[in-house]
Amino acid sequence: MPLDEAAKVVVQELAGEDAVQVVEVLSDNHEITDEQIVARTGIKLNNVRKLLYTLFEHNLVFYRRVRDRTAGWFKYYWSLNRTNLDILVKMKKRAVLQKLKSRLDYEKSSMFFHCPNHPEIRLTFEEAMEVNFRCPQCDAQLQHYDNSKIIMVLEHKVHQLQKELGES
Repeated sequence: MPLDEAAKVVVQELAGEDAVQVVEVLSDNHEITDEQIVARTGIKLNNVRKLLYTLFEHNLVFYRRVRDRTAGWFKYYWSLNRTNLDILVKMKKRAVLQKLKSRLDYEKSSMFFHCPNHPEIRLTFEEAMEVNFRCPQCDAQLQHYDNSKIIMVLEHKVHQLQKELGES
């Protein structure tokens, strides 16, 4: 089963872009050796092993160890721990949801002013009062800033995340 974009982002944040390739290979296979991962990704064996251990530390993969009777070496068969990956993705989404809700509350509860000459300057009512409703850079009169579009986008994203998390 292929990885969704949220899972790819989480894996990339934890272990880098190469780890995404490793996890994609693992998601397509029940059990696979590190040598097989190398063959499918082109990543060096040492790097694959480092990535697997990093993912193992985060409980995103697990392995089964089998002794090769002829060589006497251990062979490791790696698998993706989809349950923990899904849990981690949900945790990240909940953290993003909390930040979006906080930002939405801030946008709804504040009145903003901006400078017509410097659109990057946006001040709250309190900050605008401190500078007598004059731009701190060019001394132009500050104007009311309509943040209704920002509020609308934030509300949409909050609703979308709540829906994905089954909280709406």
